[in-house]
Amino acid sequence: MAGRFELYREEEHFRFRLTGDDGATLVTSEPYDDKDTAVAGINGIRDCAASALIADLS
Repeated sequence: MAGRFELYREEEHFRFRLTGDDGATLVTSEPYDDKDTAVAGINGIRDCAASALIADLS
């Protein structure tokens, strides 16, 4: 699954969402004040997601 990051504007803030191949929204970001910070958030997710551990808190 490749997925896709979608960067969008919501009122005065920027947000991004990660969608799956089927178009379903998997993750929605917090609001960011500017586009550069939102892009940095996307890059942060990209950098750590592949090696992130799963913590079962159930």
